[in-house]
Amino acid sequence: MYQLTITSVDGSTVDAPSADSVTQIGPGLIRAQWAEAPTELVRIRSSNGDFSVWPDEIREGYPVVLARLGVAVAAGDDQRGYAELLHSATAGGGQTALREITTAAEASFDAAASRSRNLQGPIWLGLGRDFRTFGSGYRSVGSGNAEERMWDWVAPQWHGRGVVLDEDPSAPIRYQYMVGRGLSSQQEITRQLRDRVLPILEAEIVDGPLTYRATQWVALERSTTTAAANTGTNFLLADGHSAGQMFTPNQQELFDRLQAEYQPVEETVLFLRVEVTNDGTAPRHAFVRLPEPYVPGTHLPVDHTFDSSTGFSAFSPDRVFAITSVNGAPAGLAEVSSVLVPGETLVVDIRIPHRPVTGERAAALGEKNPADVLEEVADYWRQRLSSSAAISVPEPRIDEMVQAGLLHLDLVTYGLEPNGTVAPTIGVYAPIGSESAPIIQFYDSLDWSDLAERSLQYFVDKQHDDGFMQNFGGYMLETEAALWSFGEHYRYTRDDAWVERILPSLELAVEYILRNRERQQAEGREPHGLIVGKTADPEDRFASYMLNGFAALGLARAAEMVEHIDPERSQRWRTEADSLRESIRDSLAEAMAGSPVVPLSDGTWSRSAPPWAGHSGPLALDRSGASWYTHGTITARDALLGPLWLVTQEVLEPAELVTTELLDYHADLLFHDNAAFSQPYYSTHLLTHLRRGEVKEFLRPYYTMMAALADRQTYSFWEHYFHASPHKTHEEAWFLMQTRWMLWLEDGSSLHLFPGIPRAWMAAGKQVALSGVR
Repeated sequence: MYQLTITSVDGSTVDAPSADSVTQIGPGLIRAQWAEAPTELVRIRSSNGDFSVWPDEIREGYPVVLARLGVAVAAGDDQRGYAELLHSATAGGGQTALREITTAAEASFDAAASRSRNLQGPIWLGLGRDFRTFGSGYRSVGSGNAEERMWDWVAPQWHGRGVVLDEDPSAPIRYQYMVGRGLSSQQEITRQLRDRVLPILEAEIVDGPLTYRATQWVALERSTTTAAANTGTNFLLADGHSAGQMFTPNQQELFDRLQAEYQPVEETVLFLRVEVTNDGTAPRHAFVRLPEPYVPGTHLPVDHTFDSSTGFSAFSPDRVFAITSVNGAPAGLAEVSSVLVPGETLVVDIRIPHRPVTGERAAALGEKNPADVLEEVADYWRQRLSSSAAISVPEPRIDEMVQAGLLHLDLVTYGLEPNGTVAPTIGVYAPIGSESAPIIQFYDSLDWSDLAERSLQYFVDKQHDDGFMQNFGGYMLETEAALWSFGEHYRYTRDDAWVERILPSLELAVEYILRNRERQQAEGREPHGLIVGKTADPEDRFASYMLNGFAALGLARAAEMVEHIDPERSQRWRTEADSLRESIRDSLAEAMAGSPVVPLSDGTWSRSAPPWAGHSGPLALDRSGASWYTHGTITARDALLGPLWLVTQEVLEPAELVTTELLDYHADLLFHDNAAFSQPYYSTHLLTHLRRGEVKEFLRPYYTMMAALADRQTYSFWEHYFHASPHKTHEEAWFLMQTRWMLWLEDGSSLHLFPGIPRAWMAAGKQVALSGVR
């Protein structure tokens, strides 16, 4: 005989419908009996909400107490009431993960950095709008193959794809060089951005008494680097060089033509200036090894020559890949080794065009004064910053990361200037309706609404004839998420004329979503008619809550956009959004009732939920034998694609019980420091905490995530904790949007100023200033 006792705090009716017998033994107290221990989830009905338990997880002396529901379950003939069971469960004095944050000191960057991994990585340099970028790294900084770890290196890129040259078409080219004597037992190298925010890299390498100061930046080959001279790249050409991009046959045909016709009149050029100073008391040799071309996985350089009379490194006379001078004269040796007396400085200037140039062009490039070019480029980026709204906070790191972050987004948003469509790429990847959303919305927030609108036009221009928007890796949620960003842009601008221009695209997108919903309802495979589709990298074609929440949100924003120009259509779309929202809520209620409860750190338990409809609980707890590990964690699908998204997507209210339960068990089971594993910026629960007025719960993951995932010197973000995908602007943009929310946040018709700022910013004499923000 196996039995459970079930009791509730207020005498509510409880039931265990799968039991062989249920006996009422007191008000709100029942005994459920089975002939033998159940091997399946036991579902229990309660007036405060149904839930399920695994019988083998109810241990003697450790009752399952669901404090949010006021119901407890104990094993055997335990007839204690709810209050006694609650006291027994919590007698250990533990705290839930969220309660621990609430009672602890307020989070700070220093505290987060002291307990977080410190990811360093390469940096991307370029000019913005132009897809000819350069990756750059220093020895043993970040991850990579052996060559990346033993050299200083520069890699020309077509956006995120390396440049392949005819000299060795087996792999992308990489130019490897060395500043100083090489790798030693110490790693005395520091890096920062110029002015702490501009896409100009400054590094300092200490090698004994010598200090090497290296500065890298990208400029135009011939023209003065200005906004007018930077004409950019056709967005579709750039898009075709992104990882994971998807084209329709017509788009592929256009890309092929653009690729064949691409003949820029000048290259972009990476400038590298190394200034070596002897800070010692005796003469010492300075060393700089000039760039040599390699391809990954090889140990020998690609065949090339070095001309000591010109300082040219070349594959042939008309294929010059580097021009080097020492103290203004052509470098005489490929390995510079010059004696410096105390206080003396040696200046080595290296110019690397994106693709090799002719000897004549190399000579002209060698005549350019690097110091003058550096100031041109610095002014170019300063002017970009000055054209945006300004945010000033009394924490320099955050202040700098906001400015640097905006320019990092700008750097990889490609298109022709000064007008027309741009592609808001996300690191090496093509734009995605979901992952490009924070990029576009941050542009709007900082008064770059024109660039936001041009970014949104990307999804219009690439839309399929049936209304589907799909640009990356088979993802199925781009249409829905893009509509959200369209709606957010409209909220900033209230531009009805723009809505009328894109109305055909909006209508196609909405009807595409509604057809998908109708098809699911007709097939009846999912009882609530939720949309099925792949939402991320894994081939999970299920009715995920993230996908359906975006569909409901996208429909609602589309209805809002057309309200003034087509009220009848607006009402129809709004009705469909409300219907889908209710279906999602009904589905989630059923899913939570059938999901196993999970323990929290204070001794109580919480209901849980699956990431998609039709599954019995979190995949991390799946007992079917399936493997759900992906992207460095077993919690990925539950934490990143699941129902916690529904609060941001306006399906759940921030303060309702279900939201509280989701936050409770995510923080204990699926998060660490209230931040998700592996790719933490895929969870938007930080916004939920702010909307609930929970500042400490917001600040802990805010600082944890940025301390652990962003390079602390250059502020460039990784995608994952395992050094995957550098310069990931999706992650960086969510950090920027989190900063935006903590400074100003809309809630209906109310505007909350500084709803999440640290108390340290509120000390006497501190200043928080917003100028021109939207």
